[in-house]
Amino acid sequence: MEGTKRLLLIAGVVCLLGTGTALGAGFNIYEAGAKATALGGAFTATADDGSAIFYNPAGLAFLEGSALDLNLMPVVPTAEFTGAVQPDGSHASGKTVDQSFPIPGVYYYQNSGDLTWGVGICAPFGLGVEWEDPDNWIGRAVSYDVDLATIYITPALAWKVNEDVALSLGVDAAFTEIELNRRMLTDFGGGNASYDVVDVQIEGESKMNFTPVAGAMIKATDKLTFGLMYHHEKTLQIDDGTLELANIAPAFLEANVDALIAGLGGTEHEGSTELNLPHMLSLAVAYQLTEKARVEFDAVHFGWSHFEELRLDFGNEDLNSTIPEHYDDVWQLRFGAAYDVNEKLTLMGGYVRDESPQPTASMSPLLPDANRNDYSIGVQYRLNDRLTLTGTYMGVNFEERTNVVGGTQVVFPDEEEEYGSGPYPNPAGSYDSYADIFGIGIGYRF
Repeated sequence: MEGTKRLLLIAGVVCLLGTGTALGAGFNIYEAGAKATALGGAFTATADDGSAIFYNPAGLAFLEGSALDLNLMPVVPTAEFTGAVQPDGSHASGKTVDQSFPIPGVYYYQNSGDLTWGVGICAPFGLGVEWEDPDNWIGRAVSYDVDLATIYITPALAWKVNEDVALSLGVDAAFTEIELNRRMLTDFGGGNASYDVVDVQIEGESKMNFTPVAGAMIKATDKLTFGLMYHHEKTLQIDDGTLELANIAPAFLEANVDALIAGLGGTEHEGSTELNLPHMLSLAVAYQLTEKARVEFDAVHFGWSHFEELRLDFGNEDLNSTIPEHYDDVWQLRFGAAYDVNEKLTLMGGYVRDESPQPTASMSPLLPDANRNDYSIGVQYRLNDRLTLTGTYMGVNFEERTNVVGGTQVVFPDEEEEYGSGPYPNPAGSYDSYADIFGIGIGYRF
């Protein structure tokens, strides 16, 4: 049972740090508006609706009047796990349950001559993963269900310097919520049978964090436009995370596990950690090919190296820990094209090449990440001068990725020191994921 105690000590660490792993896996949600999503997110040099508050608030300066833009982008992710082949030829497998996450994008702006102000609400980081059959899921010692949502509330001001140049400045007020569930297992008996002994749940909510957002738009010619957007990196402080340990051991182990939980200070613990989010920098160029056709290219930089490690403080030396992550800065390449069929109808399409910031050693059931190719289509219809409807679809295709290289599971040196030759809580194998993103937008001009 000493192995059980050791795993219980790690339980609290892994659970509270699950918030960082979920975000650190590169689960940025760049889909903050239906029209922008239809264009593959290549919108920084266009930014001609309320979602400009996220993609480039300088675009507000070139809009007229006032408007309310309502967007909803349901994300439907799926993931499958195929475990490394064992000596007897068998392998574990797993699949996520059917889930849908409604991603909001709500924006209001008002033009006042050379100055335009606006406020927006979006959720640029988050999602969740729930695996089927948690009693038998091989990765349940890391996670069998995780949900995370990060909300940005952004007031912004845009200044039209002249007919061709606009600048903007705003503030992202951000906070996050997390819930994570996992199991603790122990081997017991001569046959080394494995038993689930503790169900672990973590919940936490961060303080509000305030950081700057800025943008610029330059209409170099009648056809050529440049755009720039910047959201500063964030450190979200969680001071009141709650960790709960529930004894689910079989009857013959129940008393032992009760004693171990009591030795850790009981079933409930409070802890704190910091969750680091990357900066986002978009450099964009748009070109009006013809009177009806427009194309745009955006290069978006994510400063994921801000997510270097996670330090956890439970106020208990047995539970305090530092987890290495070592994420890398990455670029996304985004392409979009729009064609005005007539004055009411516009057709749109886009493509995204998205590189993962996650090192192989960090791959886990929490939110496995990989390089992606995204494809989008959409349509926008203007019913009249006031009301516009937009519909879109994006398919996010993750490349299959494994954490087994040359027959050996890739882990951080700290894990090698902790577990020796294994087994590691994070299972060895490959992940194959996909996500459908749907979008609907309603814009009303006052």
